Amino acid sequence: MPEVVSERHPAILRVTLENFLSFKSSTVQLGRLSVLVGPNGSGKTNLLRAFSFLGDVARLDLPAAVEKFGGAAALRWRAAAVSERVRIKLEALLTTHASSRAPDEYELLFSEIGPFIQREESFVFKRVGGRGRRLKLSGAELTIGRGLRLQLSERTSGLATLRRLGEKYGAPQVEQLASILENFRVVEIDDRAARQPTPRRKGERLRADAANLANVLADLREREPETLEVLEQDVASVLPGFEGLEFRQLAGAEEGVEVRLRERGLPGSTPLSAASFGTIRALALFALLHDPAPPALTCIEEIDHGLHPYALDRIVERLREAAERTQILVATHSPALVNRLRPEELVIFERDVERGCTRVVPTDSTMLARQMKESDLRLGELWFSGTLGGVPDA
Repeated sequence: MPEVVSERHPAILRVTLENFLSFKSSTVQLGRLSVLVGPNGSGKTNLLRAFSFLGDVARLDLPAAVEKFGGAAALRWRAAAVSERVRIKLEALLTTHASSRAPDEYELLFSEIGPFIQREESFVFKRVGGRGRRLKLSGAELTIGRGLRLQLSERTSGLATLRRLGEKYGAPQVEQLASILENFRVVEIDDRAARQPTPRRKGERLRADAANLANVLADLREREPETLEVLEQDVASVLPGFEGLEFRQLAGAEEGVEVRLRERGLPGSTPLSAASFGTIRALALFALLHDPAPPALTCIEEIDHGLHPYALDRIVERLREAAERTQILVATHSPALVNRLRPEELVIFERDVERGCTRVVPTDSTMLARQMKESDLRLGELWFSGTLGGVPDA
């Protein structure tokens, strides 16, 4: 059985979605850093929902995950026939011998038959030679390779169940995939929640809404003071007059912490509750991007919201550094941010208005680089001009 790659290195290379939400049939190529652009309603968020759904399948099992999303009809592309199955396929680097040309694979197909969910799943994990080891779950029967068979409940999913079995059932590899999906984090910063003092809890990861921002910053000060110093330098680069962070312990039923800002030319310090929207956003984003132990997959919605364009150079620099520790998906509508990207970091979505589905625009980084050179436009300007697609129809 192949060894599982260190948690620092797993990556999802491709996602194929059929009859899922706005996707009729599309494959999305992903890198360590992928920036999603496209009009409102083009499907960017629905890609993230695919990961969220699989995370619920791993955590709760398939029937509960389907119910949580409102039933199979709510998940199925509205123009699909009831008999057509929803299909989600992931191609990823999980095991030692997987490669971009021969990735590990996971595929889930399901449909609703009366009150029941009928599903079929398959896993392929790579080994030194050959096509890899295949695990296929159809109905109640799990088939492993050519000979080993196991009876499971027809209602359970392999993603939720196999991770709890022994090594001969692929448990270490399934656990690796399930862990990536369970810990998938979509960050949507709530500036009101992020302003507040928070209880002091060690080792806590930044929440999706950044409501525990004060605690995360205090934890960095205690556990990784050098990282906090770099974070403060980042904030100073985008916030004029910022000199540093100040931490105050709060008494009460449980220990709490308040974060305040020291600003040049002003006595005392400013509580986060009085800081600007952009200041809160910058602090939370830099805290996220300096996370020393992030999940394997992170997404940030509308990363540029509330930030001055001058902040984007530092943000993109930190995104690339963080992408060495966590695979990152970013959604944006900002040409200024896209201007700072490399062609291979851009993923373009469109809405096929005639068929009512998502279309992923095929791109080639070499072609994009040539178009930029010939047009004398930067990448964001080229996209915003409509040349590449992914903009609202006039």
